[in-house]
Amino acid sequence: MNRFSIFTLLLSLGFNLGSFGQEAETKPESTPASTEEFIFPEAVDIGGFGSDEPVEREDMPMRGIITFGEGEYSHSNGAHWETFSWTKFKSKRSGRYQVRLTYTLKRASLGMNFRLGDLSVKKSLITAYRPSKTYLGTVYIAKPGDIPFSLLTPPTDDGTFTVEEIALIPAPEGDKIVPNAEGNLMLLAKDATTWSEHMRYEPKAEKNCLGYWTDPDDIAEWEFEVTKPGRYKVTVFHGCDGGNHGSQVAIRHGEQELKFTTQDTGGFQQWKEVPVGEIEIKSPGVQRLIIDPENKVKSAVLDVQKVVLTPVS
Repeated sequence: MNRFSIFTLLLSLGFNLGSFGQEAETKPESTPASTEEFIFPEAVDIGGFGSDEPVEREDMPMRGIITFGEGEYSHSNGAHWETFSWTKFKSKRSGRYQVRLTYTLKRASLGMNFRLGDLSVKKSLITAYRPSKTYLGTVYIAKPGDIPFSLLTPPTDDGTFTVEEIALIPAPEGDKIVPNAEGNLMLLAKDATTWSEHMRYEPKAEKNCLGYWTDPDDIAEWEFEVTKPGRYKVTVFHGCDGGNHGSQVAIRHGEQELKFTTQDTGGFQQWKEVPVGEIEIKSPGVQRLIIDPENKVKSAVLDVQKVVLTPVS
C-alpha cells in the first residue's frame, strides 16, 4: 500500500493527522478523576466491519419492529449484578424476532446476560463511546401476551454503561431458499419475513400460511439467492373467503411491480393458483420479493400459502 493509500485510509477512519510525522508530546502519568477528563475520538458505526456482527441493510423495513428505549425499564444495582428489567411488554402477535441491543460502554469490555423467552445469551460487549448495535440472537414468541425480559451485568454504577434501546426485529421461521432441480424457487409462507403488526405465519398443519392479513400496511418479504439470472414466471397460491375478495395486491422485486386482484377461493385456506406475470432477475446474488397489499375490501386481504418462481425458457 503506498503513502497516499495509507493517508486516505487513516483519514476515512477519523484519525487526527495534524501532527502526523511529529514527535508525540510526553505527558506525566496520572489518573484522571473521571472519564469526563478524556477527549474520546469520534466513534464510527461501521456495521460489523472486522467482527462477526451482521451488516444491517440500509433499506430494512420498519413495520413490525418493536423497540424499547431509555426509561422503559426498571433498574436495580445489587452487590453482584446490575439488572435491567422490562416487565410491561405485551406482544401483539406470535413470530420469530432477532434481538438487537444498542448501548454505550466507556470501558474496555463488559460481560452481560440477556434473557427473553427461550433466548438466554451471554456476551462480552466491547467499548462503544457512541451508540453501537449488537445482535444477541433470535427469540420465538409463541402467542400474544405478557413477555417480560431482563439484562444483567456486573455492577456499573459509575455510568460507563447505558442501554440505549432493545429492538425486536421480525425474522423468518423457515429455511434458506434455494432452487430445486428444475430451477424453481419455492417461497413458502414459513420462509417469509413478516414486516407486520397483525399478519403472521400460522404454523398449524391445516393452515401453514401467512394469515391474519387484516391490515394492508403489513407486508411479507422473501430473501433468496439466485445463481442463474433470467426471467421468472410468478405464481401466487392464495386463499380468500367470499365477500372479502377484490382487494388489490402488488408483487415487487426491486423496481419491478406486478399486480393482481384477490379471488373468491371458497375459504381463506382453500388455495388457488394465480399467475400474476413475469419478473426479470438481472444479476446473480441475493434477491428479495415482496407482497404488499394496496387496499382491503372487507375484513381481511388474503392468506398466502406460497409464491413460486419458475424460470422462463
